[in-house]
Formats: sequence, structure tokens, C-alpha cells
Amino acid sequence: MPTTRLFLASLLIAAPMLYAQQAQPPNAEVKTAPTHSVAHSSTASHPAFEPLRLTIIFRKIRSGKISTQRTYTIAASSQQADPQIRDDARYPVKEESSDTASPKCANCPLQYFDFNNDVDIHYIREAGNTVSLTLCVSTDNYAHDPSVKRTLANTELSSHRYTVSPTVHMGKLTTVYSLEDGVTNVRVEVLLLVEPLNEK
Repeated sequence: MPTTRLFLASLLIAAPMLYAQQAQPPNAEVKTAPTHSVAHSSTASHPAFEPLRLTIIFRKIRSGKISTQRTYTIAASSQQADPQIRDDARYPVKEESSDTASPKCANCPLQYFDFNNDVDIHYIREAGNTVSLTLCVSTDNYAHDPSVKRTLANTELSSHRYTVSPTVHMGKLTTVYSLEDGVTNVRVEVLLLVEPLNEK
């Protein structure tokens, strides 16, 4: 009898536990509260488009020597409006008397010529250590040697309009346009240097 009572007591204890297991759905999962972890980047975040400093050099080389050079520096970014450069100047040229027997005309009027260096910069794009952009350039200048005395009779003007779309390496001065005139032995170059604006 003691054995029978012990067996019945075991059934009475185990029955509620079996009932609880059978009442639970077969696919039930125990869910725990999600834990949130903060991921710290190992590298400091950088802006997608950092401000840039563009240096544009217009250079004219005559007989192997630099005769004129102009340098423009402008800040730019792909998130800003397209930057522009406008450099306009007027140069006077005095008219000489057509009568070779008479002295030079002291009262001859001056005639002015407009010379413009215009640059429009578009579509600035950064990719790693390179920068792509488009330069629309318009230049006017004297065609002859600057050492020659300028008169209306010998004044010859030179105008150039061109568009270039180079991809240059950051920090490297690059020739993005070149024109060589074999008759006058003159070469015109446009050089571009792109650097981070905040570089120390």
C-alpha cells in the first residue's frame, strides 16, 4: 500500500505540469525584450562633399618663355551654386597720324579694346581622391607680341571659346587645355589645381 500511495502522489504532482505543456501551442517561442547596442564608427565621419579651393592659371608661352600669366583662386562645392569668374579690362590704343611727313598726332583720339577672361564652373563631382568638373572658358587678348608698340594699324585681337571636362587628382596641378600656334610660336595653356578648402 505505501508503494501505491507514492505512485498516486507522483501522478497528482506531474499532472498539472503535463497539462501546461499540452496547452502551449507547438510553435510557441519565448520572446525576450530586444537589446539595443550603439555602434561606434572607428573613423570620424566626413561630409559627403567637402568645400574645395580651385586655382585656375591662364598662361601664354612665347618662344619657350612665359610672356603672360594670370592666376585665379575660387572656393567651390558641389552643393553650392555654380561659381563664376569675370575679369574684364579695357586697354587704350592711340591712333597714329596717317601722314608720315607730319609729327605724331598729339590730339588723336584713344580707342579702347575690351579684354575679358570669363570662366563658368559646372558639375563638380568628387570621387575619392579625384574631382570631375566642367570649365566653360572665354578669353580675349592681343594676338601680337606685347613688346610691339600697339597702334590701330597693327592691333590684332585673339578670342577663344572652349569647354573642357577634366578629371583631376586632388592636389596635383594639371594642364586641362593647350593651344599651340606654330606660325607665331605661341602656346596657350590652362592649368587647374584642386585642393581641400580647409587643408592646413
